[in-house]
Amino acid sequence: MEEVNDSDILKHNDFNKNWTPEEKLELVSQVLAGKANLAVAIEAGINEGMLYQWVRKYKVYGYNGLIDKKKGRKSKNQDMKKNIHNPRKLEETEYEELVRLRAENEHIKAEIEVIKKRMALRQEKEAARLKEKKQQSSRNSVKKDIS
Repeated sequence: MEEVNDSDILKHNDFNKNWTPEEKLELVSQVLAGKANLAVAIEAGINEGMLYQWVRKYKVYGYNGLIDKKKGRKSKNQDMKKNIHNPRKLEETEYEELVRLRAENEHIKAEIEVIKKRMALRQEKEAARLKEKKQQSSRNSVKKDIS
């Protein structure tokens, strides 16, 4: 690579650069297109291992794998936590929609229960019919054996 481009290509200009997911995706797509990891890494001025990790994360998680996530343990500071206990007040339209959706949810749950009961009754009837048919065939076979 040094012979083809120049000795400046081996210099790492951007130490501790924060790569955006779009920039990472561009480099990963070059690798996936068939370009060598080392060549892409040298051109970008990053370590080959870092590029390999980006490619691996992209293959596993897709674009979301290229987005940086927070590291470390969660804060114990109560002020930093979201306020779950005091949610914002709902507007009138939101409240009406919430009531409507809850009623619809209850209606759907009731329909599901009815369908489950119908299925259970059908299965019981089918089992009883098969049992009766089996008993009838066994009676017929006994009659034939006696004759």
